[in-house]
Amino acid sequence: MYIERLRLTDFRNYAALDLALPRGLVVFTGRNAQGKSNLLEAVMLAATSRSFRTTSEREAVRWGAPGHFARVDTTVARRTGPLHVEVIVSDAGPTAEGTPARPTAAAADPALPTPPPAAFRKRVRVNGAPRRALDLLGLVTVVVFAPTDLDLVIGSPAQRRRFLDMTLCQVRPAYCRALSQYQKVLAQRAALLRRIKEGAESPHALSYWDDQLARLAVPIMRERAAFLRAAEASAARVYAALAGDDTGEDTDDGEHEDEDDSDSVGHPDPSTGLRLVYRPAYDGPLEGDEAEVAAAFKARLVELRKREIAQGANVIGPHRDDLTFLSGDVDLSAYGSRGQQRSVALALKLAELEYIERETGDQPILLLDDVLSELDTQRRADLLAAVRDLDQVLLTTTDAASVPADALAHAHIYRVRGGAVRPAA
Repeated sequence: MYIERLRLTDFRNYAALDLALPRGLVVFTGRNAQGKSNLLEAVMLAATSRSFRTTSEREAVRWGAPGHFARVDTTVARRTGPLHVEVIVSDAGPTAEGTPARPTAAAADPALPTPPPAAFRKRVRVNGAPRRALDLLGLVTVVVFAPTDLDLVIGSPAQRRRFLDMTLCQVRPAYCRALSQYQKVLAQRAALLRRIKEGAESPHALSYWDDQLARLAVPIMRERAAFLRAAEASAARVYAALAGDDTGEDTDDGEHEDEDDSDSVGHPDPSTGLRLVYRPAYDGPLEGDEAEVAAAFKARLVELRKREIAQGANVIGPHRDDLTFLSGDVDLSAYGSRGQQRSVALALKLAELEYIERETGDQPILLLDDVLSELDTQRRADLLAAVRDLDQVLLTTTDAASVPADALAHAHIYRVRGGAVRPAA
């Protein structure tokens, strides 16, 4: 799978762009704030209807655009035939001063297409036919790796849940539908818990919402667990290759040396491997008949009823799940070196890529947004060697010299300056 053509209208700093893209490694180089990341964001928007840079896609509309809208228009080559995807993002319209309004609103779960505010519209067309944003997921699959993803290991649980959700939404439409419904039920149940706490409702009213929460939570948790079991072997293999010579530090001539890694004695030995351990907030069984698991989940809600009412919040469920990375019995998020943690993040992304290809039959498009600057020389080489046979890799960098020479020799290089993209001479 690869993007054959990318057309932008009033998207970020691009008033108009019509760019034919080749297969293989495509490098966009240029100084900061020229529009390199905007190109990758446009591809992500066409694939998922969401940005990987903001929770408010209205920000993608070029400031002062005449129609207060941005259009991303892509032609995609797939194993099953070509696909044309168009996404239009409409801004709020002019304010009293005559410039577009820019309110921002964080979504409850950035992994999901969520209903926009009244003044904001997003329209999707696939092969000319209107589609829901939720229906777009899985038609064009992508794996994005940005500098923030290097913190998947040490970042917040919400960051790891978004990783799980975006991966599974691209290969399991039923998962995404259940997740969307789960978010709605979660909000309704939380509001009811608060009313019960205030004495405005009876606890008996929770029974219906307990049923709904259990019905939706169980398949979400089971899919997450199944994905991690399937991805663990790939992640462990990649991690072993990336971290095999890791001494606890990044040593790219001191460029990426870690401040807290001066003594690597306490860091786990990379040869002990990597395990991906799912940590659901629900502590009951997940295996077996789904109806029985749902019944056990609901029984646990009854046990926690007093606590939930006291807190006025949903205590267990997929919205509180987490993921742990172990080497032997050592938690790498707490005791791994910064180099090892980066290797885990890389391994996780490459395992995601393999999983999507295995499940869909198409290689996802890989988006690498300025990650080379965060990696030492060896990890740069290892990463690009691991993805050299992909249909398409779109990579941004401020310095083409950061791309390993053997990869650069076979790359298609474009220079980006002020919203203009030109093939390098």
